[in-house]
Amino acid sequence: MTIVNRAANCRAWSALCLFWLTALLFAACTPSSESNVFGYLIEQRLGGPVDPSPAVARGSLAGQVLSAGKPVAGAAVIVATRTGTPFSARTDAGGQYRIDNIPPGQYVPAAVAPNFEEFALSGAFDLPYPITVRAGEIAQAPALTLRPHQPRPLPAPLPEAASLEAGEPITLTATFPAGATAWARAYAFSREGAFNGSLRLYRPLPDTGEKLPLLFVLFPGDVDDWVPVIVGLADAGYTVVALSPSAHWEIDVAAHAEDARLALALARGGHLGVDLADVPAVAMGGSFTSAIVNRLLRDERDQFAAWLTLGGISNAFSGSADFYARRLSLPERFQYVIPALGPANLFPLPFLYFSPVYTASHLPPTMIIHTMVDRIIPISQAYEMEGALRAAGVPLEVLYYEDESHYLQIGEDMTESGEEMFWKTLAFLEKHTKTSAE
Repeated sequence: MTIVNRAANCRAWSALCLFWLTALLFAACTPSSESNVFGYLIEQRLGGPVDPSPAVARGSLAGQVLSAGKPVAGAAVIVATRTGTPFSARTDAGGQYRIDNIPPGQYVPAAVAPNFEEFALSGAFDLPYPITVRAGEIAQAPALTLRPHQPRPLPAPLPEAASLEAGEPITLTATFPAGATAWARAYAFSREGAFNGSLRLYRPLPDTGEKLPLLFVLFPGDVDDWVPVIVGLADAGYTVVALSPSAHWEIDVAAHAEDARLALALARGGHLGVDLADVPAVAMGGSFTSAIVNRLLRDERDQFAAWLTLGGISNAFSGSADFYARRLSLPERFQYVIPALGPANLFPLPFLYFSPVYTASHLPPTMIIHTMVDRIIPISQAYEMEGALRAAGVPLEVLYYEDESHYLQIGEDMTESGEEMFWKTLAFLEKHTKTSAE
């Protein structure tokens, strides 16, 4: 009787899980991160998800990408398995594409191109419109229609619309480079009711009032944890404006990018109390914030002469595949970040938002810094970004290290590689800010 009851309970549990998983996936156009995580936990209980065997027969997907009825050349079209393994192609001069070697299954194709919004195929009520791919066949997808990308209007007038608040200036020091000092001021602002108290301004000491080039940095974690790096950069002759993502927006990379745009506008408008040199800035992002910088660059490309990505994300699809294959070692607080994005085969847009590799041609001159032993964001992400940038002809410098972790050593833990990285970063900044000035 006990065995029978257990079997019945198991069947009931499986049926309930499948019911809720189906409901969560199709009840809304954009599932919440909570429902996505719940679906992931159910899948794990049921033993999945698992990608198809490499030996399985494959199929193809073909279609066209349009905008206002005209073909879009050079657009990236992507489909992905449930775990995120991507298959992609570029459109030709007629906007046509064909993606081969896709495992049989159902896929929602997504597309993006520089200066266009990301788009995923949808049907009635804006629900995902999956296309069935069968082995040995070419599935035809309806046209993917892209809209030109238009930055959202910023709050106005500034700084009143942002409820900007300023703290008292303080003096900071760093152990490297020896004798590095800077003054700093903390700021807080609000956007759409969300408070962000992480905005910081740094200048060298003594401050002569000179208009210095802007280094605009988005730091993962607490911005104040990065003071040893920031002080050295400011001391070298830069106005550094730094920001960390607001917890309010969770994994909404577009919302984080809007915060960054607002912070940039406050700095450029002189609302942080200093005047900046009239030259394009250099942007910097690391880990999760590299994806935010990428979206910032889509909106404010003319504001930046170059950017640096440190341990950054280039392709969230392949990053997801690494996660499900257990090739990553994420900190416990981030263990559900990838599942929160949802199933990649049905909801590809959240992954596309985190994947600058598909719009690399729009990026300014780039420096990639990454480490060989990174198990949080593996160096394969850097290799993908490097390949995409070189293919697009974007000026590029790379620094790959073997002896560091994901979070490059700074402050009292500075290593020889860390020192080299600092000086090469300064050379990169000087090269691109000086070029801009000329």
